[in-house]
Amino acid sequence: MAIYIWVDDELKALQAQGFKLPKKQRHQKATLAELLTLAIFLLLQGQDLAKGYRAAKTTLKAYFPSLPHLSRFYRVLQKAQGLLAHLAIRLSGGQGLLQVVDLKPIPLAHGHRIHGLSLPEAAVGVGPLGAFGGYVLMPVMNERGLFFRWALLPGNARETWGRDLVADLPAVLGDRGFRWVQGVKTPPYRVRGGKVVETGWRGWMGRVRNWIEVRFSVMVRSLGLHRIEARSYWGLVARI
Repeated sequence: MAIYIWVDDELKALQAQGFKLPKKQRHQKATLAELLTLAIFLLLQGQDLAKGYRAAKTTLKAYFPSLPHLSRFYRVLQKAQGLLAHLAIRLSGGQGLLQVVDLKPIPLAHGHRIHGLSLPEAAVGVGPLGAFGGYVLMPVMNERGLFFRWALLPGNARETWGRDLVADLPAVLGDRGFRWVQGVKTPPYRVRGGKVVETGWRGWMGRVRNWIEVRFSVMVRSLGLHRIEARSYWGLVARI
């Protein structure tokens, strides 16, 4: 109920500012606020979107009496991707005193199968589990543990491709792959010849290891970003 009240208030505030909300789908009975609320609720619970939605049609019928078919639910979310991004930024609280950036693969297909889907600029990359076809998400996380900026890049993207995301942030931590991105503090690294290059990391984090990977892995798994099943680019954008 708290999520619904927050979403409904946000939508009313946007309408009062002159923002046009997406039109209702044909024969759509559930309101936009109800459908966005359910999507956010399922994601914050860590549930699979499709399975959770089907279960909600039965278990949450008292709260959502007129839920449409799953395919129509997806179409509504796709049309409302701008609203979802706005709500995500509002929920995260925006920029903090300390930011963390990383690259996270979003595997959608294996190898050549990526070309059979409607996914522009998708590319084959290498992730923790080997080669994958799809995209990488470059999110920036604040100290609340939530993303407030992000970019969706081809699967073969390098860290330097997202330098604009962190260009105006005062304090950003990243892994060693970001050592070529100006303004990002990374752990010390060795160059050819064995010389250790100090980066200012120890002043922030001391000798903590794998801190970035742990925080991002928790967030990615809690939001189900490691098991997205999208067959179109805009469906993927809405889901992210």
